[in-house]
Amino acid sequence: MKTISTLLYILLNITLLFSQNKNMDEFIEITDILSITEFEKIKNFILKKRDRKFYRNYDNNNPHYHFDDFHAYLNSEIGQRNLNNGPEISDFNEITVHDWSGDIQYYIIRIVRKGDVKNELISIGIGIREDNSIYKMKESSVYLLNPYKKDINLTLKKFKEHYLIKGIRLIPTLDSSEFGNL
Repeated sequence: MKTISTLLYILLNITLLFSQNKNMDEFIEITDILSITEFEKIKNFILKKRDRKFYRNYDNNNPHYHFDDFHAYLNSEIGQRNLNNGPEISDFNEITVHDWSGDIQYYIIRIVRKGDVKNELISIGIGIREDNSIYKMKESSVYLLNPYKKDINLTLKKFKEHYLIKGIRLIPTLDSSEFGNL
């Protein structure tokens, strides 16, 4: 019985994977635009300067920082296994940039660190391209996710224009004294 339910589960997941909008990539690598080091500095800045806010019906108390024109939230790398986003329980592998006034209100940046692919608790993105080829996130990389299934290149362009030029990009260039002993 367990084997049948496992096979049905796999079949359902494959069906869902192939029924998604195939014209829009699920994510795009942006490591050349936002490096692993920069991602970590942004994460550490938010953890150091943060307050905590609820912003989605998935978990609670996300570390949060309000920049002048937008909000940034950290998401736990083990999802709901760290329901209250405690830094003592797990690290953070996503930064969500939220702007109520933008065309695209949420941009999600995910880092895949060395060792993450083998860690069953950490979600690694899998996508399907127009030609039905499957692609996966790779370790030691940073990605921009595409939750709205829009043109990923347009999403990337807007993200670069609005957020990398504004505050979030400036954090990694701040003097290290700004971060204290992180």
